[in-house]
Amino acid sequence: MEMSTTDANEVKRLGALVIEAVSGMMFRKPPTVEVPAGIADYLDEADMAGTPLDQFAQDLSVEALTVGRVGVLVDHPQTTARVTVAQAQSMGLRPVMKKYAAESIINWQTARIGNAVTLSMVVLAEDAAVTGEDEYAHATEPQYRVLDLDNGKYRQRVYRINDQGADELVSEVVPTMNGAPLPFIPFVIVGVDSVGATVDYPPLIDLVTLNFHHYRVGADYAHGCHISGLPTMFISGFYADDRTIYIGGPSANCLPDPQAKAYFVETLSNFGALRQNLEDKKAEMAILGARMLEEQKRAAETAETTSQHRKGEESLLAGMAQTLSQGVKIALEWFVAWAGKSGEVEFEVSRDFTPSRMTPQELTAMLSAWQAGMPGYSSQAVYEKLQARDEAAQDIPYEEEQARIGNDGPRLSVQP
Repeated sequence: MEMSTTDANEVKRLGALVIEAVSGMMFRKPPTVEVPAGIADYLDEADMAGTPLDQFAQDLSVEALTVGRVGVLVDHPQTTARVTVAQAQSMGLRPVMKKYAAESIINWQTARIGNAVTLSMVVLAEDAAVTGEDEYAHATEPQYRVLDLDNGKYRQRVYRINDQGADELVSEVVPTMNGAPLPFIPFVIVGVDSVGATVDYPPLIDLVTLNFHHYRVGADYAHGCHISGLPTMFISGFYADDRTIYIGGPSANCLPDPQAKAYFVETLSNFGALRQNLEDKKAEMAILGARMLEEQKRAAETAETTSQHRKGEESLLAGMAQTLSQGVKIALEWFVAWAGKSGEVEFEVSRDFTPSRMTPQELTAMLSAWQAGMPGYSSQAVYEKLQARDEAAQDIPYEEEQARIGNDGPRLSVQP
């Protein structure tokens, strides 16, 4: 059975909704970002196209969930003259992050340099804007960006296919960082299980495959209902002549043979096997989706002794979050270095995928510990615990919340 374009688009749409939902769980809370002074403003537009870093990272997660990998190129505009970091900043020259879908990473090679296996070449397919027929026309043509190490120095070349079908070199540059060529390619491939050139299976491939099988069984069920939904008329003991047979309405049919019979036939089955098949596949899809958050138990742990936070850390989705955090951190370190800054760089995607509100008993016990002055239960610690359990706003710091409490004025008590 072939799938129509409309049905294929519907399956694709449903798959996209699943991916967006899973990605939304990863970014339910803002990532933790730490960069040197002077870099934060750059991160409001990490790709120089209006995308802040957290949204850029979420876009990466969608690509990784969809096809299992995504690439990030950290680049910087090059000038013919040697300029200092301060001069580059005054000229508006700053580093940028560029996302490349897996389909655009058409070739790559790795090599052992020193004691590490590193990316030595990668070819990226791009769409380059070209002049249209008039000022309102928008046209593009394919081009290929080749990143490689030439005698240990990072080189970037751009090729296009000319009218004769041959590769034509458009530009070649040896980028420099703070006045020196780079000994590495500032391109990181973020997979599902690891950061690197290894090709990983898309994490939702089993769910997508099962969804397709569910569609096929659903189509069979709908087809059966369509065929059998309208009863079919049979007439026995009557030979057709020029007589017209009417179905329904005020007309009457007279059959010359008194033994002739007319009756409707309809199915007595409700396609139970197909209906059960559909329900089974729905249950399987629910299980596969749940496994994205399923705890990978260790031998010494049980469900009773493992906290919700631990469960999140040990899930497949948490593993993806860790890989994404590592990949973005690597790109961010290059970004910071190319901006001429130094200092601590951190990027961490939250592992808290689902809200875990406190029970009334837990809340009462915590407030009692705070009132008793127990260690670890200062007012700030209690507020942070409330934030961790979604009982307090994530974006309001402790000092601001204290000021808001102070502005409330005295509490009014209600006497019974």
